[in-house]
Parts: sequence; structure tokens; C-alpha cells
Amino acid sequence: MVLEQQSYRVQPSLAFTNTIPYSREKEVYIDGTLQADGMVTNQGEQGAYRVKECQRKKNPCKQLLRFIRKLWATQQTEKIDVEDDEKYVRTTLRELFIYMVFLGVLTIVVFGMVSSNMHTLTQALKGVFVDSNMLDESTNSTGPSFTELTRMEEFWDYMTQTVPSGLFTENWYNERNVSNYGYVLHENRLLGAVRMRQKKVRNNSCTVAKDFRQEIKFCYNAYAPAFEDKDSYGPCANLEAENCTEDSFKYTPHNSIVRSSTTGKVGVYDEGGFMKIFGSSQEEFKREVEELKENLWITLGTRVIIIDFTVYNANLNLFCQVQLMVEFPPVGGLVTSSKIRPVKLLRYASAFDYFVLSCEIIFLLFIVYYTIEETLEIVVMKSAYFTSTMNCLDLIVIALSYICMAFNIYRQVQVNNLLDKLLEKQTRQYNDFSFLCYWQYQFNNVVSTTLFLAWIKLFKYISFNKTMTQLSETLTKCAKDISGFAIMFFIVFFAFAQLGYLTFGIQIEGFRAFHYSVYTLFLVILGTFDFPALQQAHRMIGPIFFLTYVFFVFFVLLNMFLAIINDTYQEVKAELQDKKSSFEISDFVKQGYAKMRDRLTDKRDRIADIRRALSLADINNDKRLEFEEWRNEMKSRGYAEAEIEAMFSKYDKNGDRVLDEEEQRALSDDLLQQNNAILREMDKLKLTTKSTKPIKNPIIDDDEDNENKDATPENVKAQEVTVQEFDNLTKRLDSMESSVGFVVTKIDTMISKLEVYEHPKSNKGGNRSLDAKHTTIDKYDDDALGDPIHSMINIDLDPLYSTA
Repeated sequence: MVLEQQSYRVQPSLAFTNTIPYSREKEVYIDGTLQADGMVTNQGEQGAYRVKECQRKKNPCKQLLRFIRKLWATQQTEKIDVEDDEKYVRTTLRELFIYMVFLGVLTIVVFGMVSSNMHTLTQALKGVFVDSNMLDESTNSTGPSFTELTRMEEFWDYMTQTVPSGLFTENWYNERNVSNYGYVLHENRLLGAVRMRQKKVRNNSCTVAKDFRQEIKFCYNAYAPAFEDKDSYGPCANLEAENCTEDSFKYTPHNSIVRSSTTGKVGVYDEGGFMKIFGSSQEEFKREVEELKENLWITLGTRVIIIDFTVYNANLNLFCQVQLMVEFPPVGGLVTSSKIRPVKLLRYASAFDYFVLSCEIIFLLFIVYYTIEETLEIVVMKSAYFTSTMNCLDLIVIALSYICMAFNIYRQVQVNNLLDKLLEKQTRQYNDFSFLCYWQYQFNNVVSTTLFLAWIKLFKYISFNKTMTQLSETLTKCAKDISGFAIMFFIVFFAFAQLGYLTFGIQIEGFRAFHYSVYTLFLVILGTFDFPALQQAHRMIGPIFFLTYVFFVFFVLLNMFLAIINDTYQEVKAELQDKKSSFEISDFVKQGYAKMRDRLTDKRDRIADIRRALSLADINNDKRLEFEEWRNEMKSRGYAEAEIEAMFSKYDKNGDRVLDEEEQRALSDDLLQQNNAILREMDKLKLTTKSTKPIKNPIIDDDEDNENKDATPENVKAQEVTVQEFDNLTKRLDSMESSVGFVVTKIDTMISKLEVYEHPKSNKGGNRSLDAKHTTIDKYDDDALGDPIHSMINIDLDPLYSTA
């Protein structure tokens, strides 16, 4: 009975000890003999192999090299073929998981630089200096706001009413004095003084027409560095700059190392100019503004006035640079604009900031990791690496990341060096934070672009499914059609843009320049337009222009564009329906669950086998299990000496090489607990089947198990197969059907030929044909195979030859 229970077993791992047995992937025990990779090995070879395996596992250098190889293993470096589904899926999912961690770290770093409080601070300061309306004391009515200024007089009113009360909060709402001066809105500390600078152009910087030269004696061009006026004027007229005590009327050149410029709505202005540094109270500020007004600080040559100051909000740890710009274009009047830039220069103050710092360090490690990975891919693929768009995108992301890290370090060093100097308490000192704020904004733009490209790179890892590739396939296939259509579209579009600029540019703001005309026409496509303005600009041409543009561009060209994409999409969708995906994640998950289920099932069967061996090993039924009895039974079941000895020694508490009844019960209970744990795990993973039954105590219920061991289960769960296996089986079935069909066709042909020879040509021939017919029928009926195909093979062909 013991010999009958021997079977072909895979050497399992110990479930009852922490010891890991030495085994190869194809190592099995058959009749107590170890076979590895199909070859029988003796005990000496087994020992040598185990020693070698132990040395291999304990070698740290090889483990490190193996770990490094797996760490940077990608589809390109390993040259993984798409047909190798399991390895391809495993590698792709590993790359996707690592990249998702990198993307999460990058997102934390980028979002750690900005905050929703920045917008709140911007709106608060904008409400004070930009949106607030002045009060017209003569009529006791509301005057214009900063954006509504149109004349020089209104600018001086703005400087005496809105700006002083906004910069210097000196009273509470109950008219009592505040204890701390120098705060904007009670919360934002004014850093240094307020600076106002002016850029001028000199007279005769443009040419007056000959017909008006006798009447017009001055001409001031638009601002340009070549036309800038740097001569002293007003109280300092005809004086050297060193002798002039009024700094606001003498030119002050820029003293910054890096030249920067300020862009307005009319022009671009560089540093330097005629500057005025104001005092630190409302009264002093108003008095100095009145002095400038009395001395005609603004002249006909004035082209821009820029007001700069910086505040710091300690509650939010945010610096904010405010710039109010009033431009005086050559046409006269005022054009106002403002820039409010909140930035976080002191990056590391709170606990969350230090968490962001740790993410920045991790981000740096990720960039080094991806640099090595891309280098290995370039070495393996060489020039073919650069033919992939995603590979080029990887290089762009890495390059931008290095730029961001370098600038982040540089910005931090500059802040530490400049902040102490900028915050020195000196009278009438303007703290210029424009350099730091400007480059911080540029840094934010670069980081935002990096994050955007990093998200786009996700298509590299999720384009394994046919649904995921529809977009790229559609755009690739219709690229030529769209390119040809784009030429025709932009010819018509730019023709309308030029017509709109030349026809309506004088009266409609949206057509004031050619590029603005292009923007306006794009907005018309999106449904945003001002038809009354076109109609007011020209009663006939305006409506005709609008209707023809909408008809040709919107109804014709745009729908042609959509038709090209739609037709290509339908074509790609039809192709992808018949195309099998590179791999299916669902199949991979199913395979993983199947392997886990098989592994748990093997463990459960192994425990059941050990429990059965425990019940059968006591041959003399003396309830004392000796080691030789245990060894013989376990050896017959294919277990190794190390396992047999380890299990027996673990439960042989007294070391007498005999397991008494109590020790056997302890072993049985441990196996039962392990079996229940496996069942719970299978139930948790929803891998149990209806046929799963709890294992009984083999010592008590052994007879019942012996009676039912040969019973065949009525309900057997169908074996699960993958989609690829199902496709292979379907192809094989189709091939078999085609082969059988070919054979049947041949048989029909043979039968038809036989029927021709069955017709009697003579009496003799007829009798012989009749005999042949009976012979054929008899042989068909008596065929042992009972198969028409085999019966036809045994047909007697003598009548054929005799007839011939």
C-alpha cells in the first residue's frame, strides 16, 4: 500500500520550518532518487550542488550585480520581444510602477512651490491698488480706478489718493492709530521704500513732415534705447549731475549685474531712468508727490512711469513684488498695466517644506537613475534610439530636470546672499527683488513644462493595449491628409486675418494688429465674437466679412478637417478590432492568480500528504513512531533526507529518536493549523473552489479516507486557459477541420468513381459488379473500426481491374 502511494513529486519547500531547501527549478524526486534537469544525480553530486548553491546565494557581489541588472532592466536594454508576453508585461509594469513613483515625487516638488494663497494675496493687493476707485472731491462722486486712467491729471490724483492710503495703513477702522507702521492691509510688511522711475525720450527723436516744420517745433518718438533722454531737467537743468541735489530730476543708470527689461502694453523698457524714492508715511509721500507735480516731473518726452515695491506676508511665507506701470504712448493719453508676482523665496520653513525638500532629494536620485537608464539604452540601441519619439521625450525631460535642479540650487544661494543685504534697515532704501522674483517665475515655468512632458510620457507605458493606441495610430495615419489640408486652411485663414486687420484694425481692438487679428479669428471658430462691433465698423463690409468667414472656415474647412480625422479613426478602429493587443493585462493578472492558486494548492496537498504519511508510518501500531519508520515512509514519498531529519528533530523534544503519541499530536496540530491558514488565504484571494474540503485528522479518520480515496468527484472545475491559449487551440481546430474536409473530399471523389464502374457493361461484368458491390457492403459493415474512412481503405479493388 505504501508503494502504491508513491508518485512523481516536485520537491516542495518546507512549510513547517524557516529553512529553505536547496532545489533547482526542475529538481524532482522519483523513487527516492534526485533528478535535476532530467538527469539522475547521486548523493555526492547533490551535496556539491547544494554547496555551490549556498555559495552562490551568499556571494554579495554577485547578488549586487544581479540586483543592479534588474534595477535598470528595460524593454530596450533586455531586448524583450513583444511575443514573450509574460516577461514583456512584467518589465513594462515594473517600469510603469517606478515611473509613477517618479511622477508622484515630481508632482509634490512642483506643487510645493505654489499655493492657492498666492492667488488670494494677488487679488487682495489688486483690490487695493488696481481696482479701487478714486473720489472726485469737486462733485463728490466716484472717480476712475487705476485701469481707467486716461489723463495726466488723473494720474496725479491717483498718486495722492489711492497709493498713500494703500501703502501705509496708519489708522484702524475706528480712526485710532495702529501700533505697527509699514504694513499693507495690516498683514503684509512693506520691505524697504517705494520707488517710482521714469523713462524719457529726447526732442527731435522723430522727423516732422516738411509742411509742418515751421509750426511744430518738437517731436518725441516712441521709446527706444537709442532715443532715450538722459539729460537733467527741471531744478537740475543746466547743472552737472554731481551738483544736482534733486535725485528725481537727474538720470540714474542701472547698477545691476544682469540687465533686465520691463514689458508693457506699448513698449519694452530697460533698467535705469529718473528715479524717486518715497518716504515711509502718508504725509511724507503726499508731500513728495506734490513737489514732483509742481516741478513738472512729467514732460512731453515721458514714455513710462513704473512704481515698484515689495511686501512680505509672514502668515503665508510669501514675498510679493508689485509693479504698477503707466505708459504715455506717442498718440497721447495713458495706458495702464500692473504685475503682481507672489513667490516663495524662503523655501524651507515649515514641516511640509522639509517634506518637499526630501522629495527634491528623491527627485535628484530619480534623475540620476534615469540618466543611467537612458545611457544604457543608447549604448544598446545606438542610433536607433533616437528614432523613437518617446526616447527623445525622455532626454528632454531629463535635460529640463537638470536645469531645474541647477537653478534651484543657484536660486537658494542667491536668496541667502541677497536677502540680508536687501533687508538692511536704511532710510529711503529700495529693496529690489525684481531679479529674484523674475527668475523664480521662469523657474516655475520650466518646472511646469517638465511636469507636463512627464505626464505626456505616460503614453510610453500605457500604449500596450489597442484601445490606448487609437489616438496615436489615428494621428499617424492621417498626418499626410492633415498636412495637405492645413496648407489650404491656412491660406484661407490668413487671407481673412489680413483682410480683417486692414479693414477693421483702426476701429476694433481685436484687429489692431495682424497677430491680434489671428487670435480674434480663432476665437470666432470657438464661438466667441463681437458682431455688433464689426457692423458698427462698416455697415456693409462688416457683415459680409463675418458671414463669408463663418461659411468658408467654420462650415466648410473645419468640417473637412473633422471628416478627415473621423474617417481615419473609423479605419483604425476597424483594424484594431481584428488585431490582437501586444499583451493583455487581464491575462497577466489571471496567470498570476492561477500561479498563486496552484502554489497554495500544492502546499495544501503537501500538508495532506505529510499528514497521511504520519498516519501510515507507524507500521506496528504501537503509537510510537520511530525515526526509521518515519524515514522509510517519507523516503518512499520522495522527500529529502534534510527535510525528514529537520521535521523529525523539531518535534522530538526529548531526543530519543521516537515520536510518542503527544509529539505526534503536536505535529498533526501544526500541520492542521498551516492547512487552515492556507485555506483562509485562498478564501481571502477568492481562489477556493466548491470541492475544497477541510482536511480531517488522519489518525482518527484514516479509514474513511481510505474508502473514499478512489472516489471520482462529480463536479470538477473547468481548467482556466488564457486568451492566447484559446486562440492557439482555435487555430489548431481550424487546421484539423480543413484536413478532415480534404480527406472527405477525396473519399467522395473515390465513391463517385466507384459508382461509375458499378453499372453493368455485360452480364458477366454485371454479376461481377454486383458481387463487388456486396463485397464492398460487407467489408463496410464488418470493419472493426466502424469508420467510413477506414472502411474505404479496405475496399476490394478487383472489380475495377477486371472491368478494365
